[in-house]
Amino acid sequence: MWLVGLLTGGGVAAFFFFSWVIEMLWNSIVVHHLGLLKPLNYWQAAGLYFLVILLTAWMGIGAAGRLWRRRLPRA
Repeated sequence: MWLVGLLTGGGVAAFFFFSWVIEMLWNSIVVHHLGLLKPLNYWQAAGLYFLVILLTAWMGIGAAGRLWRRRLPRA
């Protein structure tokens, strides 16, 4: 039940907001200042952010890493 609350409203809005932030930072820093790669569009930035979340969650350091750990009873 707690997962449904996480995925509705604020969680989805935060994902799309941070996708936009990643797009702006990538295009500003990597493309315009350093001139290294091509600019990202919004959906590419969202896909990149999603992959980073998936990869870091399995290592236990990502945004969703704490969601899948077993809750230990308090002593």
